[in-house]
Formats: sequence, C-alpha cells, structure tokens
Amino acid sequence: MRSGILLTLVGLLLAGCSSIREVPRSDLTADAEFENVRVATLDGFEYRFVRVEAVPDTLVGFYTATLERSNERKEIWFEDILQRHKIPMSRVAKIELVRKDPLKTALYGATLLAAGYVLVTFVEEQRGEAGTGGSGGKGGKGGTHSP
Repeated sequence: MRSGILLTLVGLLLAGCSSIREVPRSDLTADAEFENVRVATLDGFEYRFVRVEAVPDTLVGFYTATLERSNERKEIWFEDILQRHKIPMSRVAKIELVRKDPLKTALYGATLLAAGYVLVTFVEEQRGEAGTGGSGGKGGKGGTHSP
C-alpha cells in the first residue's frame, strides 16, 4: 500500500505542473526574445520552440533537433543542434509562454501525499476493526470457556 503512494508521488513530481501565459501582440517589438514558447498559427499548426525572436514581420523560432553522426571507424553518436523556423507574423494566431511551476507541483504533491496518508490510515483501521469484531477480543479462543 505504501509503495503505491510512493509511486504516485514520484509520478507527480516527475510530471510537474506548468503555467501558460499568452504574449500580447504589443510585446512583439523588434528584437524581443522569449524562451519556452508555444506558437499557434491561423492554419492550425502548433509549434514548440526553445526560444523565439521577433524581427520585423517575422517570428523566428529555435528548436532542438537530434542528429545521428558517424565517422570512418563506424562509431555512432548523437548530437543536439539548434534549428530555426521562420513564421510570418500574419500567420501567427497566438504566442504562449510555458513555465514550469515548482510551487504548484509541491502543493499538489503535498495534498496528494496527505490524502494518501488519510486513505491508508482509514483502510488499516477498518481492517483492524474487522479482525477483532465478534470473537470476544484479541488473542482469545473465540469466546469458549474451560471449566
């Protein structure tokens, strides 16, 4: 039972909570930069970028791509590189900043842990009462007497 609570808590902490804030068009001035951005376009596409730069009439988004490399000795390795993608401002529907929120994660985790503790305590008490009921008490012989 306790391992179930532990696994749930670990899963919650790994998932984490995040907050999303929309960037107003007025903030998209020349040379504006934002990190951890989600961009939605008018034609229904959604992009996730590590960083976005606003230049006149264009939004330039940078994302990480993983390339497989090899050499003449047939050794293989992977390399992360930063790629860029340009989107005309006329196609951008909205821009959102995605932020991890550790405080919200901690609050949800504490609440989940407290609820799990209460549930486990309740179940253990119910099992304890069910095992002692009707037999005359703990450790007895079921209510029989010897002369």
